[in-house]
Amino acid sequence: MAQVKDGVIRVRPATAKDAPRCAEISHARSAEELRDLLGQDEIQWLVIEDDAGVGVGIGILHLWRWNKVAWVWDLTIDEAERRKGYGQALLKGMTQAARRMGARVLMDFAGTKPCELCDLYVKNGFRICGTNDRWFACDKDSTAVFYAYDL
Repeated sequence: MAQVKDGVIRVRPATAKDAPRCAEISHARSAEELRDLLGQDEIQWLVIEDDAGVGVGIGILHLWRWNKVAWVWDLTIDEAERRKGYGQALLKGMTQAARRMGARVLMDFAGTKPCELCDLYVKNGFRICGTNDRWFACDKDSTAVFYAYDL
């Protein structure tokens, strides 16, 4: 377990009961869509809790078995809880989960605009491993920057 300020936090596999809270934290998927992820071998859905046992973040990984790449589908911390170390602790838990799934690398991408997630990746040993100027269909002027962490 990682220390965040004075409390102890825990990163753990999610359960169906976590779906409503995680859907509030990250608007990427509804509670029903999150519950549908449970039990899928190629998906790992994690929750990070504060010292009171309240979910403050969600992490979802998807393993591409054919090349052993684990992709970050979601890594979101509740806005009120950001900049307290939860993101770093969740990322560490996601890295461990990716290893257990048999991945050789953990990857994600972001746009070229400065973002907290990009900073988190770089500060935690990820490297920029490529770009794609056709990745985002909605913005012809945007380029995706890919980040990788060798496991």
